[in-house]
Amino acid sequence: MYIDGDVLELDIEMDLEEVKSLKTFVQDRLNYIEEIVLLHGKDGVPTTSALFALLFWVKRQKPSIKIDFFETMNLELESFGTMYWIAHE
Repeated sequence: MYIDGDVLELDIEMDLEEVKSLKTFVQDRLNYIEEIVLLHGKDGVPTTSALFALLFWVKRQKPSIKIDFFETMNLELESFGTMYWIAHE
């Protein structure tokens, strides 16, 4: 996790404990974050779905926040190919 101004950069391979810490961090600073970027590590594979659950919660709390893979509705995972989803509002 790294914050550069109003952009929060997250490693896609965060484990559950890191996601819990991220939740605490984001709750206090949500008004200041304008964009969230997912960075791919060596494997580029998510280790827990908790990160995605948190990101969906963030998007619900602040719809104006920019999260690229929410806009395109897909995420490129090196080992598994592309992950797609459908969102219902």
